[in-house]
Amino acid sequence: MHTAIWHKNLSEEAKNTTPARIAFAWLLHLRWGAVAAQVLLVLITLFFLEISLPYRIIFGILAFEIISNFLFAFLQKKETALVSRLFALVMFLDIALLTGLIYYSGGPMNPFTFLYLVHITLGAILMPPGWSWSLAFFTTGCYAALFLLPAEEGLNQHCHPDPAIMATLSDPLKIHLQGMWVAFAVTAFFIVFFVSRIQLALARHQKTLTDLQEEKTKSERMASLATLAAGAAHEFSTPLSTIAVAAGEMLHSLGKNNGADSSELLADVNLIRSQVARCKDILFHLAADAGDQMGEAFTDFSLDELMENLLQTLPDSLKNQVHYTNRTGALLLRMPIRTLRRIVRGLIKNALDAAPNSPVLVECRRDADRLYIEITDKGSGMASEVAARATEPFFTTKEPGKGLGLGLFLAKSTAERFGGGLTLISAEGKGSKITLFLALQQIKGAAPEGLHG
Repeated sequence: MHTAIWHKNLSEEAKNTTPARIAFAWLLHLRWGAVAAQVLLVLITLFFLEISLPYRIIFGILAFEIISNFLFAFLQKKETALVSRLFALVMFLDIALLTGLIYYSGGPMNPFTFLYLVHITLGAILMPPGWSWSLAFFTTGCYAALFLLPAEEGLNQHCHPDPAIMATLSDPLKIHLQGMWVAFAVTAFFIVFFVSRIQLALARHQKTLTDLQEEKTKSERMASLATLAAGAAHEFSTPLSTIAVAAGEMLHSLGKNNGADSSELLADVNLIRSQVARCKDILFHLAADAGDQMGEAFTDFSLDELMENLLQTLPDSLKNQVHYTNRTGALLLRMPIRTLRRIVRGLIKNALDAAPNSPVLVECRRDADRLYIEITDKGSGMASEVAARATEPFFTTKEPGKGLGLGLFLAKSTAERFGGGLTLISAEGKGSKITLFLALQQIKGAAPEGLHG
């Protein structure tokens, strides 16, 4: 069981980190492309345009980007767990570095301020909503800072207006620059909002597809198990019937011979017949566990008869642990008794396994519409995440070979066929209560003569 849990945690970690690693790898490619484009633009400005820029500072920023790219690529290969955190760090760092480049190469009048939107769009697609909104606000603040920070001495004031010089610009130019910032902020927030909503819708759609695929897989496994059980029952029924007929003939022949020497043979024949009956019962339960009720007939029976028959199948050491209470009066049921007995017995057996030395309470009650069969134990209980999955097919916390994880699933499925269902209330250290409920309209038999209700 521990191995299965370890593999589950490992697969969950791989599922969570693989998309982050892919996104981070592409982000590093984007950074290399951005560095190459920025170096090219600076070289063009340096050799072909007469614009005074602090090239030492700019090349220092570019050198920092290159060094950080190598560092992040190294960390990506070494520490898988840091990938998601590195992604957020790189996104915020790139905004700060881009702000520095724009500040030293024109400020708010630099036409490449639109590159902020690339990072915002990328963040909205690849980052959680909280981080993408934080990145949008941070970027908007960095853009606004370009209007407030003073210009460096020696820069071309026409490309990088000082806040004091902003007052000397014409109104249309000031409105244009400020309007660019407002338009940027509106666009940034619209991108984050709508991309986040689209991502959420896509995530829900993907979860639906995953759930449907899991249900399909479970159905296929159930169908395979049912086919196996039905085939086994068919193959074994013929030889078992032949053995039963032969044993019956032997018993009939030996019954005519009342000699003392026949006593041992009579005992052997009775043993054969009892074992054949047991084999048939095992085949029935195997088919029932696979979801095939093998055409069992509906019969009338009371809950007391059901429990008396059920308790006879338990070892004497366990019978005393089961405390049965019937609050339904003389209610008669009409349904497959072996199916209901198998389900209730499985629920009681689970409770006995959960609380080996404690009493298990079985209470039957009813209201106007439903019959309730409650099984309560004082065992160790279940964690909330385990209880939530307890009715899933093939889900079990037992050791391999001690259960297929189908008991609660088949109990719930059978109850649903009779208009009911199954609920599980459990808490760690406080035991569990399982309630199987059925619609009286579908299971109520004819009342005994002279009794009603």
